[in-house]
Amino acid sequence: MTDADTPGRWLVEQAVRRLVAEWSSRDEQRRPRGAWVVLWGSIARDEDLEGATVTVPLLAAWFLTDAGFVRRDVWSYLRHRALRCSSVFSPLATEVGVLEVALYRGGTQVYAASHLGPRDACGVRLERGPDGRLMEQRVWVS
Repeated sequence: MTDADTPGRWLVEQAVRRLVAEWSSRDEQRRPRGAWVVLWGSIARDEDLEGATVTVPLLAAWFLTDAGFVRRDVWSYLRHRALRCSSVFSPLATEVGVLEVALYRGGTQVYAASHLGPRDACGVRLERGPDGRLMEQRVWVS
């Protein structure tokens, strides 16, 4: 993904734009005060990113607020994820969303998920259509 013209990089950029636009377009009552934006390594299936522990490498993490993006250490996000999945904390207690992106192996599709609350989340599969437009297939909704 170092080449700006690769299909995978284009898909990742489009997925991040889509997720950030969804987060920023919400009214203040429905928008978390901030959101982690994370880029995972390649996945074979959507379920590779589920659960408290993930075997896919985390490539990059940013924190998004109304002021913009700030690059963060991946360990900061992994700590947040561990606390969020901990039985000590309720998912309702967090005011921080998670926007995650991962290329599927092969690099022609990307998984994008938005977790903006315990009952406000969805995952989609995105790919570039024959006409060059972004095509979306909903994978799951919560």
